[in-house]
Amino acid sequence: MAYVNGGAGNSPNTLTILGCGTLGSAILFGLLACSAEERSKKVEKGGQEADLPNGFEHEEIQKPSRILACVRTEQSAERLRRQLPASEHALPVKVIRGDNVRAVQAADTVLLGCQPQDLDSCLGAPGMERALRGKLLISILAGVTIPQIEQVLARGETRATAKTNGHVATSGDGRTTSIIRAMPNTASFVRASTTVITACSIATPANLRLVDWLFTCIGTVTHITAAQFDACTALCGSTPAFFALFIESLLDGAVALGLKRSEAQVMAAQTMKGAATLMLAGEQPDALKEKVATPGGSTIQGLLELERKALRGVVADALIRCTAAASTLGSKQA
Repeated sequence: MAYVNGGAGNSPNTLTILGCGTLGSAILFGLLACSAEERSKKVEKGGQEADLPNGFEHEEIQKPSRILACVRTEQSAERLRRQLPASEHALPVKVIRGDNVRAVQAADTVLLGCQPQDLDSCLGAPGMERALRGKLLISILAGVTIPQIEQVLARGETRATAKTNGHVATSGDGRTTSIIRAMPNTASFVRASTTVITACSIATPANLRLVDWLFTCIGTVTHITAAQFDACTALCGSTPAFFALFIESLLDGAVALGLKRSEAQVMAAQTMKGAATLMLAGEQPDALKEKVATPGGSTIQGLLELERKALRGVVADALIRCTAAASTLGSKQA
């Protein structure tokens, strides 16, 4: 595997993904699909630059021109290698196993996608703090805050300073790592993620433009404060599982009523999608409910049963519990 030294302003512009599990892989293939679409549009326009999505047409964005996908096991490496040939994409991708530091050295931007409990072993690896200096680090680790990441990097710098008898200056060589925290969800696989973003104080407008573009490739982006992040992790990251449980319950009822599960799943999922589309177009949930629950109809009977079983309180409490749990995911790294 040949590496090219990276760093802001160098070419090619390299994105290194540390951890290609469920979300890391979804983001990888979403970016490849987006890149392929832009390439196709550019060909259609006779070689001119393609329009960028969602209002990015007039923004200067240092988009990646290649990707280094880092994994820990040979099994994961083989999985990615099998998937990549079947992908129509414009960006070259190299799959790397067990060489994170060198892959980060070659990067301009790093997407951190390891497990939260592996934060210290990943970013605390010898040479990692130095490799990240002056670069943009995007974390998608649930429950791990920007200050926690900064603490891990600071410990790495302290260790490096000790090993060189204090010859490494404070803040290393004067360059610092810009850290942006993002939380996409599993719908990244179908480029329908809801991603929330918060940034450290030194993140530049160029950093934010790049992160917005990256995650717009796989869905929508909302900027929030750090204090809101755990609640948004639950609301955007965990609720696809809630929705799946609700639909699964509907399917059980449908099967009991004589419907085929496979057909009921399509009907239930499409119905949920339609209701969501109406609300995204501006329909308020209570207004939508009132439109469907006509006087003397069947819908109100079902709604009353849900209210009798305290669905509203159960769901709200589940979100609150989920948020509390999200806040502890990175506690071992504090």
